[in-house]
Amino acid sequence: MRGSLGSRSKLKVFVGATSLLTTSLAAPSARAFDAEVTSDTAAQAYSLRSPFGDPILFRRRVTQTLGLGMYRLLPDEKPGGPQLFVKLRMRLDADFGVEASERRYDAGSAESRYTPGLAEAPIDLMYGYVEGRNLAGGWLGFRAGRQYVVDALGWWSFDGALVRLTPPYVHVEVYGGFEQRGGLPLSLGRFERGGVSRGDREAALSGAPDAYRHFQQAAMAPAYGVAIESAGPTWIHGRLDYRRVSNRGTATTLALPDATGATSATISGTRTSSERVGYAVDGTAGRWGAARAGVVYDLYNRFVSSYYVSADGFVTRRLTVTADYDMFRPTFDGDSIFNWFTHWGMKTATLRGAMTVTDRLDVAASGGARWYETDDDPAVSPTAATGVLPSGGGGVATSNPETGAASTMRDWLGSADARYRWDSARVALRGVFESGDRGKREGVDLSGDKSFRGGRYFALARASVFDWRDELRPDRSATSVGYVLGAGFAPSEFARTRIEWEHNTNKLVGQRYRVLAWLTVVARR
Repeated sequence: MRGSLGSRSKLKVFVGATSLLTTSLAAPSARAFDAEVTSDTAAQAYSLRSPFGDPILFRRRVTQTLGLGMYRLLPDEKPGGPQLFVKLRMRLDADFGVEASERRYDAGSAESRYTPGLAEAPIDLMYGYVEGRNLAGGWLGFRAGRQYVVDALGWWSFDGALVRLTPPYVHVEVYGGFEQRGGLPLSLGRFERGGVSRGDREAALSGAPDAYRHFQQAAMAPAYGVAIESAGPTWIHGRLDYRRVSNRGTATTLALPDATGATSATISGTRTSSERVGYAVDGTAGRWGAARAGVVYDLYNRFVSSYYVSADGFVTRRLTVTADYDMFRPTFDGDSIFNWFTHWGMKTATLRGAMTVTDRLDVAASGGARWYETDDDPAVSPTAATGVLPSGGGGVATSNPETGAASTMRDWLGSADARYRWDSARVALRGVFESGDRGKREGVDLSGDKSFRGGRYFALARASVFDWRDELRPDRSATSVGYVLGAGFAPSEFARTRIEWEHNTNKLVGQRYRVLAWLTVVARR
């Protein structure tokens, strides 16, 4: 196993914290409260080979999560009355297979595999907050710390405070703080808008300030939002959301020399990262069905970035039919160059039926289509347009999408699955079919699991065969075969272990193997 002493130290500290919190629950306290500590540890070993043969990456990952919950912190808490509690969860995702050439920038080296932003042992605070409910006569709630927001605008995380007013019929949320971003302490970048690569540039590229200009230095990003939702009739619910995030700090806006010969340019000050508003509504009609709809408008780009409509029909007690239609148009951070390029939406329409044949057997099937729109026909050479260089030089030939004819590509989608359950086992069969202008993907997988002695032991298995064809790159078409074998053991009601062996093979990557070991521990008092 490879890895730096720093990574191993972080792992020891994290595991030590797990043991300390678990042990502390056994200590006596002056006042009773409920507490829970959870710990999940997953160890993986696998290798990845490029379709071109090199490089081969060896990964030795250890992912550790530690959760803490403390409840009934107020004296004499009762159901429906004022409540105060604390919740926290941290994660260490260490990779001892990361090589030095992936972490060290070496200008001019042909063997350099440097990846900006790659962290060998990042520790992030997934969430950690104190929350109060049913305060001020049941009209007030709050949450302070790192937290998630899940609404029509999607999943989002920030550090700050949220206040919730809950009078009859209408609830209001107001929140503000700083967006969770990569490169900042205890943070990852999965919740920020795409299109910009950020991180701790000063630590990664010390001594090479002009290298990898597209890799921006992370800075605090102020954010605020408001939400209004209905709290009246139970058969219908709507929620309106608005959120704005700002960029701060200095960002590089020129990675290559421009027409004037300039080699560098930056932007600083407070500017828009993202600004969006969304609305979602859902309702039920008794035993007849249910419906949902939502729309998001991007105020920065001035267009609708997504919308969806979905309806469920309860045909019989055992049969449900669902129709979905949605559109998604990608948007990017305000600092991203991708905002300069045109990009259109992807539309999908599907029809699905699910039926409970018996109390043990469920079956489902779906079919539909997906559309992609482009500025011009990819099969036709673009029309050239002449532009004049700012320096007054000669013309330069560029692609002019305005002279092309818009084109639409289409994929046909289909799937079917069935699941059968016994008292202590289950088996599932799933098939997928996708075919269209860009190629095809089709395959089937069979999976099952079985528990023994009341769940104390269990075993699982899965086998799959998938075939895909890429019309743009026919040499990348292949058929892949894989299987997974696993077993688990629960030594007590507070602990559970599992180990899995996975093997996949196809002509592009050859043989791939992965070993996964998992341990879950829960302590309560």
